Amino acid sequence: MRVRYVLTAASLSLLLGACGEEDETVQDPAPAEDTEQTEDQPADDTGNQEDTGISFLEFDMDADYEGNDNDFELSYDAEGSEIEASYENERDMLTMSGDDAFQEIQPVLSEFEFTTETPDDEVIDRVIEGFEVEEGFQSIEIEIKFEDGTEKEYNRGN
Repeated sequence: MRVRYVLTAASLSLLLGACGEEDETVQDPAPAEDTEQTEDQPADDTGNQEDTGISFLEFDMDADYEGNDNDFELSYDAEGSEIEASYENERDMLTMSGDDAFQEIQPVLSEFEFTTETPDDEVIDRVIEGFEVEEGFQSIEIEIKFEDGTEKEYNRGN
């Protein structure tokens, strides 16, 4: 009887330990809707951006609000062989990582077509609108690494 309790306790601790880690790696990014392949088109294996419809290697946004536990942060990283994504909106008590976060941010990121030449205010305004960032933030910081490797940072304080 005692052996059964010990085995049950050991099994539960292994099970709970495995559930405790969050992985930001996206397992199977959904391809963009307009990337159907026909028999006449050869397979193109040029990277994750074409598969996802997102034209950035990295994208980070952090909107800070007054008080604790009020921030809105998201991150997308497709540099390398894997895609990593995280989404945390503390105001709505919503936290996701990996596939769930990717599914949340991919439709918005794939709509952004700005380049390094796009004016800073336009980039910030489009990100605020696209991710529906609530008014009243103290500051917003956006960091983008474009496909050509250029990194650019955008900031606005209220």
